[in-house]
Amino acid sequence: MKKIIIASFLLFGFFSSQAQDTTKVDVLGKNIVTVDEDSDKTHVEVLSKKIEVNDDYNSDTTTVRVGKKLFTIVEDGGSTQIYFDRDESWIDEDDKKPEKLFNGHWAGFEIGVNSFYNESYNMYYGIDYVLPYSGDGFMELEYPKSLEVNLNFMEYNIALKKNRIGIVTGMGWSIKNYKFNEALTINKVDGMILPVYLEEDNLKKSKLTVSYLTVPLLLECQIPVNDGANQLFLSGGIIGGINLGSHTKIKYDDSKSKDHGSFNINPFQYSLTARVGLKDISLYGTYSLNPLFKDDKGPELFPFSIGLSLINF
Repeated sequence: MKKIIIASFLLFGFFSSQAQDTTKVDVLGKNIVTVDEDSDKTHVEVLSKKIEVNDDYNSDTTTVRVGKKLFTIVEDGGSTQIYFDRDESWIDEDDKKPEKLFNGHWAGFEIGVNSFYNESYNMYYGIDYVLPYSGDGFMELEYPKSLEVNLNFMEYNIALKKNRIGIVTGMGWSIKNYKFNEALTINKVDGMILPVYLEEDNLKKSKLTVSYLTVPLLLECQIPVNDGANQLFLSGGIIGGINLGSHTKIKYDDSKSKDHGSFNINPFQYSLTARVGLKDISLYGTYSLNPLFKDDKGPELFPFSIGLSLINF
């Protein structure tokens, strides 16, 4: 399975480079993703600014522009709100595109909720200050705030039957947030992931964020409905991911801190996925076949997510 994923990345000519706080992803000599980070914000540009993401740490506001579609994600007072608008100033030079024999559903903007299955903390038995803290282990999540945002920015389709069945692949960028339910964060100590307990007074949030470059391989079937006016689509397959980076973030009323590190995250992720939708809106689910952390370097946790694809482009 790992060989298939690695081969997929080689096929697309993927490589990344880092200079100070800038990460770039180039494909076949063309810049695909640029990520700029500083102490106050993260700015992301995809496909020559066709997609832009701005994450403002001071206001807990994230804006995502996909073409002329503008999404604003605001975390405030214990809740997360999403606003939709349009940016008419954006001009897409590729608006006129030839009709395709088969147009799949991968490229777009998705938002979902993260969780874990098959959780095991066996390696921590005997470490008194780890397991007794929570019956569910120290990676117990606050689900409403453990969100993932996916920007699937590149799509290729292979028609097996015109306008009905095809193979879909491409590339995407996935940001997965795991918000801790307890007053703690994590750190790597002597090569092992351990919890670090925090003062509860005035603690607003503590989370782990992991980002991936993703490559899907999907089989999609499209079924005409409403006398052919719309299409119901079903797809399934595998998504390979390569870890682009991870960090923890802690926020109190009057202070914030952010710590970048590997945190023993597996460099590759491979997940099964299933999707069902109508027109540009669909439901999706992913189910990881390998754990979040490296073997014997952290708790054994297999991620899964359920979410909504809001647009297709």
